[in-house]
Amino acid sequence: MPDTDGRRKRGGEWKLSNAHEIGQLVLVRCGLCNVKRWYQPGDLREIFGDVEAELVGSKMNCRRCGKNEYMHAETQNPSAREREGIRVTRLAEIRMVRRIVWRYED
Repeated sequence: MPDTDGRRKRGGEWKLSNAHEIGQLVLVRCGLCNVKRWYQPGDLREIFGDVEAELVGSKMNCRRCGKNEYMHAETQNPSAREREGIRVTRLAEIRMVRRIVWRYED
């Protein structure tokens, strides 16, 4: 039975793929403006790769204040009753943007 407290898996890191396999959600909260958002670990894995779940917070910016120094992420396994009230933010699409960067030579 895997360790489901969301912190560590025996013998290694607790990655997004581990959380996805057992049906956990990722709670990302901003310590500055106290906003919290729930994400599917599979969606975050598509964006950031299969990284340790706790590192996701440092890779995100808060949608409200725009800062990332106060972001914290953790995996949780909410009960069915708790899950009814949770609004999960889902990934709609990933767009690749090409930009022209000019360099001036003297």
